[in-house]
Amino acid sequence: MLLNQRVALIVGGGGALGRAIAQAYCREGALLAVADLHREAALETLACTGRTNDGLALAVDIAEPAACRAMVEQTVARFGRLEILVNCAAVCLADPLLEVTPERWDKVFAVNARGAFFCMQAAAQVMIPRNYGRILHISSPASRLGFPLFASYAASKAVVDSIIRAAAVDWARHGITVNSLVPGRMTKGMILSLEEDLARITERTAEELRAGRTQGLPMGRRVEPEEVAQAAVWLVSDAAAYVTAERFNFTGGMEL
Repeated sequence: MLLNQRVALIVGGGGALGRAIAQAYCREGALLAVADLHREAALETLACTGRTNDGLALAVDIAEPAACRAMVEQTVARFGRLEILVNCAAVCLADPLLEVTPERWDKVFAVNARGAFFCMQAAAQVMIPRNYGRILHISSPASRLGFPLFASYAASKAVVDSIIRAAAVDWARHGITVNSLVPGRMTKGMILSLEEDLARITERTAEELRAGRTQGLPMGRRVEPEEVAQAAVWLVSDAAAYVTAERFNFTGGMEL
């Protein structure tokens, strides 16, 4: 098993992708801590993996740096160590550029940028003394493509792409790899509610909008969270020990 007895903390683990990653890690032998804004969602993910009894479910708002530190401390208290951090937590708001407010901009950045950074910092503080760690953030095609309705989200994910490079260079000497994984348009999860908002803004039905956004993909289909999860396994495994500072594209050619 690729992750046998590795302790993995999955942030945003109650969502579709976080849940798929938790299930994939469980199959590869990892010990699981699952954090989500709502503890019930984290518990549901543990139940899906069969790890309700020996896993850890946490309610965490990563917009608060102190909560990020407490989350890591609770994980270490439960398992004695932390070797893998996966950050799937995200907020995406669709707004025309002229209607983006400071409050909505800050709401996105509080989780996607600041939260990502302080989760990573808290994890590294316990990984560095052990000279081993795997940190993986979920980024987005929006960080490189021009999506005017997603200005705040795109900018926040560009921050993620940047901080993983800085952290990877800084912590490489401690045996820690830091990467981001970029999924394409998925069949489940946050994208479905987001497309409801897009349909409203563009005055189309959600079905029409989704069909068009799918047909425009080079492969002509969306990606399943379970497919993305396989890449998330490899990137934190010892098979990828020499991979760091990478923005790993898993979009089916979408960025072309």
